[in-house]
Amino acid sequence: MRMNSARLVYDSMLEHDLISCTALINGYSLERSSSREASELFSQIDRMGLGVDNVILSSMLNICANMASLSSGRQIHARALKSQSDHDVAFGNALIDMYGKSGELEDARRVFSEMQHKDVISWTSMIVNYGKHGHGNVAITLYEKMEDHGVKPNDVTYLSLLFACSHSGLTTKGLKVFNSMVSRQGIHPRAEHYSCVVDLLARGGLLGEAYDLACNMDVKPNKSLWGAMLGACRIHGNTFLGEVSAGYLFGMDPDLSVNYVVLANMYAAAGLWQDAWKTRKLLEQNSTKKFAGYSLV
Repeated sequence: MRMNSARLVYDSMLEHDLISCTALINGYSLERSSSREASELFSQIDRMGLGVDNVILSSMLNICANMASLSSGRQIHARALKSQSDHDVAFGNALIDMYGKSGELEDARRVFSEMQHKDVISWTSMIVNYGKHGHGNVAITLYEKMEDHGVKPNDVTYLSLLFACSHSGLTTKGLKVFNSMVSRQGIHPRAEHYSCVVDLLARGGLLGEAYDLACNMDVKPNKSLWGAMLGACRIHGNTFLGEVSAGYLFGMDPDLSVNYVVLANMYAAAGLWQDAWKTRKLLEQNSTKKFAGYSLV
């Protein structure tokens, strides 16, 4: 709705300059559904001969990243290399994000290595990329280099590290990262941090420890946390904690069908066919569209 209003104002202007075009494209970059409008406006800028700068190119890279449009992202990168000799940190960060989301980890690494100046977003973006591709140890190494370069990690950096450790089976290292965040950096964990640690423990088969943390942390557990617990209980065959986790999930969102499916599958894997049948009957009674499952399902 806001972008519709912004577009009406833009269209009512007698003359358009680079500032107004950049503002509109930047707004479009924040909305995944407006990529076509942004691309058309970017082409319009060329036709008007207004020229482009790093700000507008960074916004277009963000749009390419959200679309996973590697070819368009490469074109913008090539255009920037031809037209400008000096690129700011924000533009480099946008390139890292675009290549990472497009699955081109080596290109993201190359951009990162060639950046003369890096900020916390630069380092964190590469940690995110390594974590998503299962390179947890590389993410940890990069985190250590980050600190060696005097760049202080923030809460997003640690969230990315915990995710990387969780998805690479690095339980001990992940716990060390979490303890460092709290004790050494003095960062108070958010619900997302706790969810990652619970996921980390659960993936490592430490379901009791994961459940204890979920019950004793100083923020209210969310659906993501209990979903990770339920998925891990299914994988490791812990029907008791699986039932407990499912109970919390049903209390938060009784109509979300994926929770019933995971619970029924857990019962079936354990040979508890009667319980599986009852759960599927509940699913029929609370039938909703089946959404994509949790990471451990």
